Amino acid sequence: MTSQVLTLVDRFEQLTEHRQGHIMRVVSVMEELARRHRLDVELSRWAGFGHDLAREFRRPNLTLEAERLGVPIREAERKEPLLLHGPIAAKWFEEAGLGDGSVWQAIRLHTTAGAGMTRMAKALFVADAVEPGRSYAHRPQLFELALEDLEQGYRAVLQDTWTYTLSRHLSLHPNTVQAMMEIQAQG
Repeated sequence: MTSQVLTLVDRFEQLTEHRQGHIMRVVSVMEELARRHRLDVELSRWAGFGHDLAREFRRPNLTLEAERLGVPIREAERKEPLLLHGPIAAKWFEEAGLGDGSVWQAIRLHTTAGAGMTRMAKALFVADAVEPGRSYAHRPQLFELALEDLEQGYRAVLQDTWTYTLSRHLSLHPNTVQAMMEIQAQG
């Protein structure tokens, strides 16, 4: 293993037990979605493993790490630096040469979604939302829908994210708005 890969494993081992459990459940869901929808299983595992590696950074540290890596910081991320955890982890994976563009996109957009997402990115967006540790009422139905039809599962999770965000009087991320506009344009 390269030193960069070992660094990513070290980052995982430094996470809380709660976060490690979440990541491993997402990896498991990604494996299941990959097998069901003919995605590359190994790449799916990497996407699941990487998605939250930067999630426990403190907000100021997220901003500093994004600046160090050259990750763009828009107004939405300045207001809520936690939104940078996916783009930062994606950059770590890219620099380590782990995965490919679909994995990096999946990790980058797993929180917000976005226009032009690959099937891998849609699967990770879904897996993060429906892993068995999540406890909202319709989680099992969303998971079953995604197993049956990845695109419909993605649309349902995106709509659910949209509704939840607005119900909490939070601002929608520009990527989320673009993703919703894209699926509405597709009919």
